[in-house]
Amino acid sequence: MAKAIGVFDSGIGGLTVASAIKRQFPNRKIIYFGDTVHLPYGDKSAGQIQKYIKAISAFLFAQNCDQLVVACNSASSVLNEVKSNLPPFKRILNVIDPVVDSIVNQTDIRRIGIIGTKRTIDSNVYSDRLLSQNDQLEVFQLSTPLLAPMIEEGFVHDKIAASVIHEYLSEMPEVDALVLGCTHYPLIRKEIDAFYKGAVKLFEAPDLIVESMGGRSEDSVSEEPNTGDDHFYVSDYTTSFEQTAQQFFGAKIKLEKSNLFD
Repeated sequence: MAKAIGVFDSGIGGLTVASAIKRQFPNRKIIYFGDTVHLPYGDKSAGQIQKYIKAISAFLFAQNCDQLVVACNSASSVLNEVKSNLPPFKRILNVIDPVVDSIVNQTDIRRIGIIGTKRTIDSNVYSDRLLSQNDQLEVFQLSTPLLAPMIEEGFVHDKIAASVIHEYLSEMPEVDALVLGCTHYPLIRKEIDAFYKGAVKLFEAPDLIVESMGGRSEDSVSEEPNTGDDHFYVSDYTTSFEQTAQQFFGAKIKLEKSNLFD
């Protein structure tokens, strides 16, 4: 029987990634961990986030996961410094590299905007990795800390969301492409696209991660049937988390509280 794919985020935004994986690989079991007791990671130190990564990855490895998807930009930005100390997963993926690789392969993109949490923006991880592959690019970064909590509170397809998005993106210089540097942001993709009137290419992690998971044959995700149920763990449970989680995943799910950080 195929082993499970472990996915984790600082909260429930990473369920957009889990949903994309499930659509592409319906036979694979997913075990998700949302660290809702510590969210958001965007205002945590790099050292503290690395401690969370170690604990959660050990938990997922113990749950028979052979692949780890770090579905959090803040965690992905500090992943390399701790990667050698993680369990021996067959493969560890992050949400940043697939986006960077996709952008640098498109010759018509020169000016790139990045929006994300304060931790992600302050890390310069997108900028550094983009420029290391193409130093002719112009990269503009903007911290957008209100977007994730706004989305988790259900303000998505309404005037409040449109207003906040307009206030933030009005500060962004003219760009050819915009990176949605938080796994919450796919839920407001339509609103962001409307702000730019479809004239700016938008890049987000979920579908690009799925593409990378079906890459080289020796690394691609097996479609060997796995009849086990998916499990969705959180470090702190509330009814509102579960309701919002279903919006992120796009289907009805049941959250289970984990005692990992108790």
